Amino acid sequence: MSTFFTPMFSTPARFTPALLCALASTLSATPICAQTRAPYHTEQVSYWNELDSTFLTASLTLPPGSGPQPGVVVLSGAGTQPLVDRFVEDGYAVLIPVPRGFVTVEPLLRATYQDLAGDVLAALDYLGSRAEVDKETLALVAQADITPAAMLLSVSSAEPVPLVLLAPPAFPGVEMFQLQQRGLAERAGAGADHLQALDEYIGRLGEIVLAERSSYMREYRLESLRAGSPVQLPRNNAAFPSDERQMHFFSSALWHDQLAFEPESVLAQLRSPVLVLIGAEDPNTPMNRYLDAVRRGLSTASTRDATVCLVPGRTRHTFTKEGVTAIADWLAERIVPPLETGTSGRAPLVGCLDDPVR
Repeated sequence: MSTFFTPMFSTPARFTPALLCALASTLSATPICAQTRAPYHTEQVSYWNELDSTFLTASLTLPPGSGPQPGVVVLSGAGTQPLVDRFVEDGYAVLIPVPRGFVTVEPLLRATYQDLAGDVLAALDYLGSRAEVDKETLALVAQADITPAAMLLSVSSAEPVPLVLLAPPAFPGVEMFQLQQRGLAERAGAGADHLQALDEYIGRLGEIVLAERSSYMREYRLESLRAGSPVQLPRNNAAFPSDERQMHFFSSALWHDQLAFEPESVLAQLRSPVLVLIGAEDPNTPMNRYLDAVRRGLSTASTRDATVCLVPGRTRHTFTKEGVTAIADWLAERIVPPLETGTSGRAPLVGCLDDPVR
């Protein structure tokens, strides 16, 4: 695996991109300034996850030219425009699926991680079916909480495609949730006793979710736990409500699979070329332990092409210029020309930050 990119973009001259860049700085320490691009075509499309008969929608952006062009599916809840601009400039068709449950959350809560992996497969199949797209040169980019579905799809896929994971989980689900909630509580000024009680509360919550097979019993026991707890969970970007509906979320199939997820073992099963991109300023990330866990998983994977790259800024909910360039450079050697199984002759990814573990 290669180690750890900081190529520079020219500064935009127009006012509107500069304004957008200033707004983006509220989300990222290293915002991306959009440059003037040639116009391209974007359309709304629909398709089915045939495994569970779920109707899905997405936006499809096509680059100029007759094609067929390589294609990329991007799974993200963040603003993807900087990445789309770069991909289209490089000649890729880009499909951005709308997650199930986007309008009403219940369909998402009822979904398992395997259901969501089926959504990813449906997106790749749809993109490859388009006449403008070369189905032999597809890739998959997934960010943060959406990465498990991409990882599981990649493991089960008969035809592995290049896979980019931005800030994927590296620790077991309950521990990841503890780290996230502890970070929120610390930033809100919680003391040591409160933090310890919060860790214990989440540990108990995880035990109930993973032990009870019935969602009804999970919700019943979780509500009893919540009612008797001296601490409550911090808010988390509206990922779950703060009132009595909270335990309905945690009793769902989605949260069961999230808390049960073992990312290290899934990384160990990858066969596709994979880039793991992590931001040096991503919150709630004990970086040394994180990088160790990712490498342990990839060290036993059958893929011969795994890269772990630490970049400036954040990668969880934004696309910085460093992250976008790293993704584009890495894919350029794996998707055009078509995917190869080996890594002979490929230059290592440059510009990644020094690895603090090594």
